[in-house]
Formats: sequence, structure tokens, C-alpha cells
Amino acid sequence: MRTGPATTTEGPIVGSTLTDRFAARLDRDPDLIPAESKVLVALSGGSDSLALLALLSDVAGVRGLRLVSAHFDHRTRRGSGVDADRARAAAERLGVSCVVGRASEPLAGQAACRAARFAFLDGVAAETGSDRIALAHQLDDQLETVMLRLLRGTGLRGLAGIPARRGAYVRPLLEFRRDELRGMLRTRGLGWSSDPSNRDRRHARVRVRHEMLPALRAVSKGGEPDATLGRLAAGAALADRRLDAWVAKRVGPHVHLVARTADGPADGAQIARSALQDYDPAALARLVRLLARRCGVRLTRGGTRLAVQFMRRGLSGHSVDPGGGLRLFREYDRLVLSKPGDRVPEDDEVAIPALRPGSGRAVLGGRSYDVSWGRPDGSPAWTVKMDPGSVRFPLRLRAPRPGDRIRTDAGSRKLKKLLNERRVPRSRRRQVPVLETADGDILWVAGCATALRESDPRATFTIEVGVRDGGD
Repeated sequence: MRTGPATTTEGPIVGSTLTDRFAARLDRDPDLIPAESKVLVALSGGSDSLALLALLSDVAGVRGLRLVSAHFDHRTRRGSGVDADRARAAAERLGVSCVVGRASEPLAGQAACRAARFAFLDGVAAETGSDRIALAHQLDDQLETVMLRLLRGTGLRGLAGIPARRGAYVRPLLEFRRDELRGMLRTRGLGWSSDPSNRDRRHARVRVRHEMLPALRAVSKGGEPDATLGRLAAGAALADRRLDAWVAKRVGPHVHLVARTADGPADGAQIARSALQDYDPAALARLVRLLARRCGVRLTRGGTRLAVQFMRRGLSGHSVDPGGGLRLFREYDRLVLSKPGDRVPEDDEVAIPALRPGSGRAVLGGRSYDVSWGRPDGSPAWTVKMDPGSVRFPLRLRAPRPGDRIRTDAGSRKLKKLLNERRVPRSRRRQVPVLETADGDILWVAGCATALRESDPRATFTIEVGVRDGGD
């Protein structure tokens, strides 16, 4: 695996103008490919990816980079295995190992190829412990992307073109032209493979590349459309970032992100709906896309529109699925964006066996509680006292169940109705502690109701329940 400068049969390649510019690009954005990173290079064998691997090899020694490459054979045409062999040979010539993957059956369609390729890259990155996955999109790809999105109709984010970084994926060549990258390869004697699909004019991108952009250059004289599209993309990217920052600043205090880990994507978000009433649909669309991205999901235009409509007019207790495995639902004045497919941990109930003091830990609906009984033990969230002679042990602290009822001074009440009256959101009802006897009678529902008479002088047995994990 490569850790030093690249070498070819002509010796080390150092000090070239393109290498200096590439190093300067990495210097301007140290987080793009940090020093000492392990970088997986997606190597198709074409000129762009081979140039990326060569440039990274040039700077690897100085920056302490560890490189590995990966090639995926989509099996879309006969002889594609030859391209895999050439890619591996080119990587080895640069002193970099190459992991080759192959589709189990020929893939049809760009979407299927893309999904399989990225799944392969993600898997290799995990296996090799790579911090970054480098893709070889360059400036010509950027200009073609902006033009395609203009033709389809897009917003600021679409006009910004291809991002330099999205998660672990990075694109360090967005400032370099295809012709200059190929010129470098020719100078170094590095040959590349050509994909016939890049000349197939049935694809819109190929028509933009070979027909539309050349026509615009001819009309404008001197290649001005390239610079214009570049400025358009840069300006749109800047405006998009500033609008995201504005929305985050204004609405951020009313949004609570839920995450299992500090450095991973959020598992959901909770929003105070009343704080959104003064925002127009465009601002709400930006907010929901921002929150979805933090959950690792990129919403489509249709999904965004559905979410915004629900944020403005959705009823409490109802929900919509905007896409990407997300669900948006309303609970009274709260809007909750979540991943309903995520498994909630199994409940861990606590049994209170007898009168002797003790303690335990309950997990109800994914929320943890410290439970103690028979003695005061700090400042709990809830305290309940009872006459130990009036109930049959063991008692059990558990989550609510369908059909639960509690007998109060007002008669027998359904827990479901009590929780509705207390405006406890449905998503949190499994987190409400319920105390029942060995006979199945409900004695107490935390924060809602009690069947006990705590003023009774015989109520001497104390049970305390405190939130363990600081959840709200």
C-alpha cells in the first residue's frame, strides 16, 4: 500500500505544475483530505480517476497519506474484465494496491450501476479503514452537471453542482480540466481505458458535452460559457450555504436533534411547530431538507413538497413519509422527523420483590430509569408512597400496555385516555413508568394518575423513579 511519492519507470514525479496546484488545492481545504488520512481512490481506469491516483501518489509522502484503490466491474459490456486488469496494473505501476469487485450479474441502467458501485466502495472503505473515498469528478463534469440541472429546472443547491465533499466522499479535482489531466498522463506515459458509453449520444450528458457546450463556446467566443457556468455554480453554492446557516440560526433553538452517537448522523429531529408559523414554504423546504440531510437522507423535490405541506397543515396524530426511510408526524405542537425502521431496544422492567430496600434499572421505550424502593435515595423525577399491606408483591415497574386501566377517585380510567388528556405524545407513551401489582392492578402512572392514597398514614413504603440518561 502506497505511503510515499509515486514512481514510474522514469523515476519520481515531483515539482510538476499540476502536482503543485493539486497540493495547493488540498492546502486551501485541509478537511478535504486531512494529513495522515487513509484514502480509498475509486479507480475506473479512465483518465480522470487515473490522474487522481497519480496526483495523490505525488503528495502522499509529504502528507502522510496511505492510499488504496478500488475498481468495480459492472459487467455492462463484453470484455469489461480487461478494464479491471488494466486498472489494477495502472495502480500497481503507481505503487498502490487495487481491490477489484465484480457484479454478480450484468447490471442494467445507470441507477443500478451507481448503487452497486457505491455499495462496493462503502464496503471496501470499511474493510480497509479508509477515512476518505476520493472520486475523480473534474471541472468539465461540473460544468456539464450545472447545464443539465439548468435544463431540468433546479434550485440553488442544484445550481451549485457537484459538492467537493459529502460525508466521506471527496472530489479534489473539481478545479482541473479534463484536457490538462490527460496531458499530464501522456507526459508520464500512463495510458487509460475509454468507456464507449461516454460517446453514446443517447445519454443527455454526452449530448451536453459534445453538442451543447461546444455550440455555446462557438457563439460566445473564447470559451466564456465555461467561466460563466463556473461562477454560477460557485455563487449558488455560497448562497446555499448562507441560507442554510440563516435557517439553522433562526430555527435552531426550536429544533432538538436525536442521535445515538456524537459523530454519526442524527436518528431524528423534534421541532416546535409554533415556531414555524411565520416561515414561508421556501424556508420550510430548506429546513426539512437540512434536517433530512443530518439524518443521512437526501429528499426529492416531491418528498420535500409533501413534508412542507404537512408541516403547515398536518393534524396531530397524523404522519407522512417524505422518502428515504423518514417519517414526519405531528404530536400536538411538536413535529417529529424520525426513522421508524430503527429498532427500539427491548423494554427491561423492574420487579420489586418485597418490603426490604433495593434498587434497579428500568428501560422503557428506549429511555432509562433508576428505581429505588424502601428508602429515600436522592432527588428523583417521581416519588410514590403506598401502604405495603394493601397490595400483593411482587410489584412491577413497566411500560403501558394496550387495555391498561387504573381505578381512581373518578372511577376506572383507560390509560390511553389519561395520556391523551395529559398530551403525552404517542412516540413517548412507551416511556411512561407504570406500577402494577402481582394481581395485575395498576397502582400508579407516572405524572398522570394514582390509585393510592398517599395521605393515608399507613402509606410508608416509598418508591422513587429517576431519569438515568438525562433524556427529556
